[in-house]
Amino acid sequence: MLNSAIQRQHTPANDYYSVVARGPMLDRVYGMRYKSYSAEGYIEENSSLKFIDEYDGKPNSVCFLAYHRNNVVGSIRACVYDPRKGNGIPIMECFENEIRNTIGYDNVFLEPNKFVIDPQFQRRGGIQARFLLLGTAVEEAVRQNAKNIVVAVRTEHIKFYQMFGGKLASEEKSYPHLNFKTVLMICDDVEKCRDFIKSKVEIIEKNDPVLNYGTV
Repeated sequence: MLNSAIQRQHTPANDYYSVVARGPMLDRVYGMRYKSYSAEGYIEENSSLKFIDEYDGKPNSVCFLAYHRNNVVGSIRACVYDPRKGNGIPIMECFENEIRNTIGYDNVFLEPNKFVIDPQFQRRGGIQARFLLLGTAVEEAVRQNAKNIVVAVRTEHIKFYQMFGGKLASEEKSYPHLNFKTVLMICDDVEKCRDFIKSKVEIIEKNDPVLNYGTV
């Protein structure tokens, strides 16, 4: 049902695009996370109205914002494990052994996480924004020469990630800083995943920050 609903999206080139969030733009990422997770009761409320963790700002993490025209509609973070550098990523906190027993720690892999869509945009264009953000994370995996993509997902989202080649690799476990349990899924064919996403949406990444100051 979901697959049939997600046909190739034909939208003007500037309707949906993603940008790397740097400097002041990171506040939009943190605010978007807070808005999304707190609306579902997945995090405790706080006075800053931001959701930040210890992996933000690390050299192996990068955040992206999704825009619909001039409005921020979602965000995602990509965290890279590179054995030559040894920096950990969030998913290793709960699925370290499962990763060791499946893909191991000898090659580069990427984890998309903190993946949120503005609650007010979920129904109006959420599918397009989801594919754009996941596609942006996959493009980062390609740039980093990642052999695998690993992701912690709630059980109700397993079928969605199976469309991208994700394979179930664990039982449910708690994920750091969030009030829900997740399972480990692994995609071992990054190029196939990339091709699938590009068959559904056009991945547009803009790098000029002057273009990217719409309204949250």
